[in-house]
Amino acid sequence: MYIALAPFTLKPGVSEETLLKTSDAFEDTFVQNQEGIHRRILVRVPDGGYADIVFFSDHAAMERVMEAEQNSDDCAAFFSLMDDVGAPRVFEVLKSYE
Repeated sequence: MYIALAPFTLKPGVSEETLLKTSDAFEDTFVQNQEGIHRRILVRVPDGGYADIVFFSDHAAMERVMEAEQNSDDCAAFFSLMDDVGAPRVFEVLKSYE
């Protein structure tokens, strides 16, 4: 399993309510249709930034989804709210304790 953590801040004038509504639409129209995504979590960090955390079945699934994002209007709408997007960090899960 792989995890991608993508940090970002909101563009000036974009509310958290708008972020949540757009994130819900992105989840429904794009994420849920991507094979290999196990889970997605949107988080807020104490300094006011945010991060999108996505759990993938394997590296190939992560690459497929990241490629599909490049040509998706749903992704573009979600990403258009973001400013100061940091480079995504990718982690390979060695062991999960659930």
